Amino acid sequence: MALLHDAAPQTATVSETAPTGPSDRGAVPLASGALPVLGHLPAFMHDATGVLRRGYAEHGYLFGLRLAGVSAVVMLDPGHRREILGQPEEALSIAASYPFLKTMFGSDFYFMAETSEYQRQRELYVPVFRGAALHDYLAIMERHTRQLVQRMGAAGELDIVRTCAELNLRIIADTFFGPDLGHHLAGSLDAFERFSANVSFLLPPWMRPTRALRSRSARRQLHTLVRRCLAERRAHPRPTADFLQSLCESRYSDGRPVPDESIVHQALGLVWAARETTSGQLAWALADLLTHPEHRTALLAEQQPLAAAGTTLTMEGLHRLTHLDHVLYESERLHPLAILIARRALRDLHIGSHHVPRGTMVLTSPYLTHRLPEEFPDPEAFRPRRYAEDPKAVQRLLGFGAGVHRCLGRRFARLETKVLVTLLLRHFHMELLDTPTPVTGLAPRGLSGPCRMRYRRRADTA
Repeated sequence: MALLHDAAPQTATVSETAPTGPSDRGAVPLASGALPVLGHLPAFMHDATGVLRRGYAEHGYLFGLRLAGVSAVVMLDPGHRREILGQPEEALSIAASYPFLKTMFGSDFYFMAETSEYQRQRELYVPVFRGAALHDYLAIMERHTRQLVQRMGAAGELDIVRTCAELNLRIIADTFFGPDLGHHLAGSLDAFERFSANVSFLLPPWMRPTRALRSRSARRQLHTLVRRCLAERRAHPRPTADFLQSLCESRYSDGRPVPDESIVHQALGLVWAARETTSGQLAWALADLLTHPEHRTALLAEQQPLAAAGTTLTMEGLHRLTHLDHVLYESERLHPLAILIARRALRDLHIGSHHVPRGTMVLTSPYLTHRLPEEFPDPEAFRPRRYAEDPKAVQRLLGFGAGVHRCLGRRFARLETKVLVTLLLRHFHMELLDTPTPVTGLAPRGLSGPCRMRYRRRADTA
């Protein structure tokens, strides 16, 4: 197609002050295929991973992209990644990189807010994901997963993507809003999916008007649900605080109560973020496991002590499932939902020896770094054993981000995935009916649905 043809070699606007690494001739090389005016944008919107692979194949750890009027540099070197993810917001901004979040949740939501308000909200979110809280969440995760197992019956077929999304939303709603109010949100999956339909860190909402209208309509619907939950909780407070209760009682440092508009954004933002990250990881984990059935025998043997007499799951027991951990890490490595981590330079700065002008979009890519043979030998193979051979390999995974903005909910997501896989393996023989394929473009790279599996209950659990 005309939009994807290779253009003459060009250079990006990011330059280096001294030769280093893979770029030793001055200017950062531009990936091929840039068009006049639009640059790589059309190809990037259609197949972002293809453009990234091409840039890496042509230039290695460092290459430039031209995304319409935005100059971008992709940095894969481990030292550069640490610098990017460790820079303060005043230098490399996450808020300026994801403007759609302002449209969805307002300018005072989490890292979109001023520093003092960001810190106040972080103090509210951090306890939600601490170890003690996760112990309580485990019972909720197990209860909802066992209910799914019961609904599945003796045999049948299901769509992995839809089933994981529905289960995840039920667990999130119950966990953060409480069993008394979570049901209001648990049935709103379609609204959340419409709400997310216009997510793009490159295109403003007005460039996709139909999606923008659907997203705004869903936003109004979800705001109504959250306001209803706030009103009911204030009328009937819980004796022990949960996240919703903490929001109802939240105040600024000067003692003023936080207005409901901000509370709604914070509540909705947490549910949205937890849903976006966890449901996709759940689906990929199950699909990857069924694609590689050679691991099932070892996984079943490992969990045998946990299955005695139908005992409930415990954190200690799940912690001992190290082979399952390695399988889930490998799924996360090969199928990170975020193919890019983006920051925008708010001032001229240096990363390593590279001069980065103000306004440049600075990118690193979990999708690419998880496939670097220097860091993950035989990178395209599904090899969970690599984490036994090199325990530090898990520290190089960027699926949940890294640095100061690392995802607070990563342990929540991994625990929920572990519960689902453990209980489904225990109760069912399963096989895939469709070939798993990722969502294309720049959306979170989840599993494309429908992706069906067939199952039948194990005789010893019937």
